[in-house]
Amino acid sequence: MRMSIVLAGALLAFPAFAAGPFAKFSIGNWSGGAFTHNDSGQFSHCAVTANYKSGVSMHASVTSGFGWNLGFSNRAWGLKPGDDVPLELVFDRNDTVKINAKAVRPQLVVVSMPANSDIIRAFRGAEFLEAAMLGARYTFRLTSTAQMLPALVDCVKANANLKVAAGGNAPATTGNDGALQLEAVTLATNFLLRTQLPEPKVLSGSEAPAGVGANAVGWRADGATGIVRIMPAPNQKDIDVAAAVSASDARGCQGKFASGRTTDAAEGGGSVLRGFSSCENNGATRYSEYYVLPRKQGGFVMFSVVTTGDGSLHQRRRADFQRAALTSVQ
Repeated sequence: MRMSIVLAGALLAFPAFAAGPFAKFSIGNWSGGAFTHNDSGQFSHCAVTANYKSGVSMHASVTSGFGWNLGFSNRAWGLKPGDDVPLELVFDRNDTVKINAKAVRPQLVVVSMPANSDIIRAFRGAEFLEAAMLGARYTFRLTSTAQMLPALVDCVKANANLKVAAGGNAPATTGNDGALQLEAVTLATNFLLRTQLPEPKVLSGSEAPAGVGANAVGWRADGATGIVRIMPAPNQKDIDVAAAVSASDARGCQGKFASGRTTDAAEGGGSVLRGFSSCENNGATRYSEYYVLPRKQGGFVMFSVVTTGDGSLHQRRRADFQRAALTSVQ
């Protein structure tokens, strides 16, 4: 797996190399994150990898300038970097594209995919891909590509200001672009991908909610908004976090306020501390649920989902939200 991730980082890195991945995320059998230039530490691109039983891994990446690339790697290959590699791509045994890929490492070939190209259109919608290259034919099942491609774009938008400290070991904390906010962005991205809410977006810059802080990030979707907040304090308890969120909601309500909390069993195992509150003001009701979960590095992560109305979205999708929060931190 490490070999594949390193090669994914090299997709755009010839002749230089890239460090990463940071802000890791997974979609289906694809996994990856953001990468930075080794020399400057500045953001370079986002890339993901999918491994197959044939021994060939497939890579997709988006540059900081939103250029697309597709790559294939195999430990057994011994290519000469810089050589052209004839490549035939057949999508769903119907659409055929013949193109020259470029060998950028002895084990890696890359082909560019302009955003409006036949390759990326077919790649997004196909179920199977056959790739003929280097005297062999490989078959790939294209799972979750419709979700993976926009997630790569979101990764670029969310990490455009990423800068890594010397040595490439951890994000440098410059302004609001600190390690905690980067972690929050990653968790929010994973949460939205798992909930499959319509028109999801992680908010940044001027779009971010006022006072969200450097350890949190806001998001919005069609019919809902929310915040993912990192609380690294090691001596806190989850009920303390829930009480603090409830108190904050109460201070922000100018009308009739109600709140509570409970511990729910999540589908697939585990439990989630769920808090909820409602604020009725001038005939409109704002309903909020938040899920507090232990953080691997210590402390807690809070996922909130806020709607207006009677809370029917939460009633219909509560199990989905809880499962998404639980799996996002695992």
